[in-house]
Amino acid sequence: ANTYNRFDLSFIKGEGCYLFNAKGEKYLDLVAGIAVCALGHSHPEFTEKIKKQCSKLLHVSNLYNIPPKKELAKKIVEKTFADAVFFCNSGAEA
Repeated sequence: ANTYNRFDLSFIKGEGCYLFNAKGEKYLDLVAGIAVCALGHSHPEFTEKIKKQCSKLLHVSNLYNIPPKKELAKKIVEKTFADAVFFCNSGAEA
């Protein structure tokens, strides 16, 4: 479906805040993945943590209790102004 026009760009890999095309040309990723976390690309420590987590669980609905999610919420409350944390995946839920 043609929901929107795409730029005439194609990327094959990323490093940090940069994207690379098949010719090796480097682009600063100013969009950083619409509607996702802007975590950069291919950071070794983050990549290793993702690999480790993928061997356990990748994504589980908010309908269930997930212990690491509770631990993260507690840390966020302790270190910020927040009184509570609600994890969601889009602005509609937020």
